[in-house]
Amino acid sequence: MSFNEDQLHRLFAERFQPRADMLGPGDDCAILINPPQQFCISCDQLIAGVHFDEHASSLQIAEKLIGRSLSDLAAAGASPYSCTLTCAFPEDYSDEQSFELCNELINVAARYQLAIIGGDCSSAKQLVLSCTVMGCANGDAPGRNSAKVGGQIYVSRPLGGAVMSGRHLLPTPELALGKLLVEQCRPQAMIDLSDGLDNDLRRILRASEVGAVIDVDLLPLNKGCDWQQAVSEGEDYGLLVVLDETTALTIDDILAEYSQKLYRVGEITAPPALDYQQNSKSVTLEKKPFSYS
Repeated sequence: MSFNEDQLHRLFAERFQPRADMLGPGDDCAILINPPQQFCISCDQLIAGVHFDEHASSLQIAEKLIGRSLSDLAAAGASPYSCTLTCAFPEDYSDEQSFELCNELINVAARYQLAIIGGDCSSAKQLVLSCTVMGCANGDAPGRNSAKVGGQIYVSRPLGGAVMSGRHLLPTPELALGKLLVEQCRPQAMIDLSDGLDNDLRRILRASEVGAVIDVDLLPLNKGCDWQQAVSEGEDYGLLVVLDETTALTIDDILAEYSQKLYRVGEITAPPALDYQQNSKSVTLEKKPFSYS
């Protein structure tokens, strides 16, 4: 790999749009001038052969890295502010490929008004990328530890089949919906659906020390998927939301004003079980973990 750190710095510095509130890439560190009082920060990583295969284009890789990183901000109801990137290129990656990928990262970030303020460049056996995003809080982030018995459980989009369909390479973070929910609905808990509803809901249940019932007939499914795929596969990048019972009564009307939608799928119960039900009878989840191979 002849593409080096100086070239990377020059590329990102030349493409950086000057802003009064920050000094961007090109120095040892970026400087944020009067950043927001409440800052939301998250880090995500992509590894070739794990999160995407050799057929993924530079645009798809950039979309996935930025999109999945911003999905974490959406779960906090935060708005994109800035990010840093690291890129480790394999030895057989040409300069042309490296420049193409970096330009796509810049273009995708710009579409979300996400300023790239710095990063690092190295080499590795396979392509490895990471993104640390910073966002402006629009209210108190819901977190995972405040779900209460009686809370209503929602998802923001149909689930399942993201990997086989290729949708996982073009995630669309629910930034507007997350912001709206935090500002107007004060969710008890909220998390992004990146690792499958079953895994992500269990994280809320553990943190909040509660249980849940999911009605599998209420799950919104993508075409060709069954409920088992929908809750176990992951890579959907929607939101999993818990609302109190009073807010749940009016949520459809609130969201309709903004052309947004949530799908109710279950209810928070006493701990500790997560129970999947069909026709009011428990059914067994037989996990079907996906593989990129």
